[in-house]
Amino acid sequence: MDILFKQLVDSTKPSFDLSLLEELPKLYRHYNLEYEDGLIFHKIEDYLYKIIQDSLIGDQLYKSQLFTLKDQLLLSHYIKDNQLQPYLGILKIIIDATRLNDLDKPITKLVSFEDDDKWCKAIQLAWDLATINPKLIEHDLQNTERSYKRLFEIGQAAKYLQYQGCNINIKDGRIIVEESQEEKIANQIENDIKLLGGIEALRRLFKIIEPCYNINQDRYHLGVTLTSVPKFYSPLIPISYLLNLCVKHPKRKILIAIENPDNTWIRILRNTVALTSASGVQPHNQFALYFQAPDTIVRFLQDLAVYDNLFCPNQLRPSDVPKVIRGLFSWLSDATYQILGWTPEQAAIVAEEILKLAKNKLYPITFQAKQLYESISKIEKDIIDTILTIYSHEVDSINCDFQNKPLIKLNNNEYLLISASICSPAFYESVTSEVRAKIDSKIDGKLGEKIEDFIKDEFSKRGIKFNCGKYGTPKKGMSPDEIDILVETTDTLIFFEIKKKPLTKTAKTGSNLELFIDLSESLLKSQSQINKHEIYIRKNGNIPLENGSICYLNNRSIARVSVTLLDFGSFQDRSIIFQFLENMLSIELKLTDQTIQSESLNKKIEDLNKNLRKFQHQFNELVQLDSQRINNPFYECWFLSVPQLLIILDNVNSSDDLKRELWRTRSISTSSLDFYKEYEYIRSLNI
Repeated sequence: MDILFKQLVDSTKPSFDLSLLEELPKLYRHYNLEYEDGLIFHKIEDYLYKIIQDSLIGDQLYKSQLFTLKDQLLLSHYIKDNQLQPYLGILKIIIDATRLNDLDKPITKLVSFEDDDKWCKAIQLAWDLATINPKLIEHDLQNTERSYKRLFEIGQAAKYLQYQGCNINIKDGRIIVEESQEEKIANQIENDIKLLGGIEALRRLFKIIEPCYNINQDRYHLGVTLTSVPKFYSPLIPISYLLNLCVKHPKRKILIAIENPDNTWIRILRNTVALTSASGVQPHNQFALYFQAPDTIVRFLQDLAVYDNLFCPNQLRPSDVPKVIRGLFSWLSDATYQILGWTPEQAAIVAEEILKLAKNKLYPITFQAKQLYESISKIEKDIIDTILTIYSHEVDSINCDFQNKPLIKLNNNEYLLISASICSPAFYESVTSEVRAKIDSKIDGKLGEKIEDFIKDEFSKRGIKFNCGKYGTPKKGMSPDEIDILVETTDTLIFFEIKKKPLTKTAKTGSNLELFIDLSESLLKSQSQINKHEIYIRKNGNIPLENGSICYLNNRSIARVSVTLLDFGSFQDRSIIFQFLENMLSIELKLTDQTIQSESLNKKIEDLNKNLRKFQHQFNELVQLDSQRINNPFYECWFLSVPQLLIILDNVNSSDDLKRELWRTRSISTSSLDFYKEYEYIRSLNI
């Protein structure tokens, strides 16, 4: 597309001679403009912008492709020294001219580039504007680098990779590195970590992120804090990426002292930052989180998934680990002890003692099994050993995804825990995997109900009054609708809908289909279920539950909270929730690559579209029942994990307290894509 655009620009010239700039009346006559109100260039410029817009509005080319073209021009300039002007200047004029239509609505589609006549006319008028105001196409290198700091940094990363022997291509405004060459850089990083020693590399990495540790939440606040100013963009260190490599080589020191360890570490950081920065997935400013449309939302969500996977490891507050294990697995019968060789209570106790050893230690720790024997005298040694086996990787067979198991067994008696908060989710994962393998292969389907019971128990401990249960008269062959949890406050009804569905490994790598499946089965489906409750109560004024209780609307507002067991990362930021749900109102998924057609794939897409149509129909019905819904349709929606909910509950002792704490993140955003960081900051403001 960039080649065609450049050809159009090169083949087009201004429609008037420069001499007309000295005689404004002639320039007015050139465009058949009236000038009885005075002669000003501004009126001519407005006219030209309007004609460009009228020429290009269409229904074939998505406007977002112009921004992709802009990225393509800039990256080609930064990496290959391709000429930037006048192409960037002409393109910016066209982008400015096609922002809003006469009704102040965003313009989303234009005529195809194949419509030469219309594009040539628009480009000629853009040339006219550039002739009237030459600053529009002037090239100031420093100003360009400052204005497009993100693309400049991506270009610098790509040039560094070029220097390392990689062939760099630019396609659709993105850097493309050949897989084999990318793997070569990744192997170099891993070899350097192996040389330095994985434990030593971990020590250095945790020293870097130490300032990000929040003592109140006992976790790291990692990732970006976005601003509206492009010049503040800076490439991040990919923490998750490095952690996964370090745990593969858990050695304490350099094997061979070939060079200064500091130089090795600098090279590790330089290579990893270049490799991940070139991917372009790191969010760059606040505006990048908004204004997504059906043609951009897929790539936007893919980038967020990959960003989380590279930069922001999943975490869990260590003190919540035994609570979660007890809450989700206490239902297992005593008979399971004979099969597992341990009980969930014992697994929770061992996890708790291990995490106590790491308390207030912001670096990897090692411990001996005998330390646990001494501190947990009520559990036999062989049972502790069995639980440690479940919790640990063997040092020579470590899966890159270290969050499957929290420990690394260094020798017969010594274990490594790289970080309490970062490894805490793996305690739950280890127990679940063992129960799935030996007790119940369908355990995942049952955990949804157990999560619900766990949340109810936590609510009861904090004086939160809630209701739940089935209601309504179902259609033949259908089950009654069921409310997971309903909390009533003075002025609000808060519906909680719980889903076990996690964000899968495939989705985290940016697979668009799996990502949509995970978000559909968690956020979309839970919101759709709450929609049914809201439609019912708005139509009838109340919901009579089968348990005999009745919930009355009484002119109260309705809040909708989707809850998952584990974190979904950036997708639980409210700005991302809004973007996703709003786009789901007008989207339909299609398989664009016909070479991967299959019956199962078509079935997945069919099911996704079925959920989308249901959600869209519900929204239209709700707008009829509540006309205010159209203005800000998802302002009263939250997407939380159980760990996030537990953080909120620290400050709750009643139903109204729960609403107050939820509402803290309702109207304020720090654009950090981190619920924990945002919630802690807002609480510090005492508002």
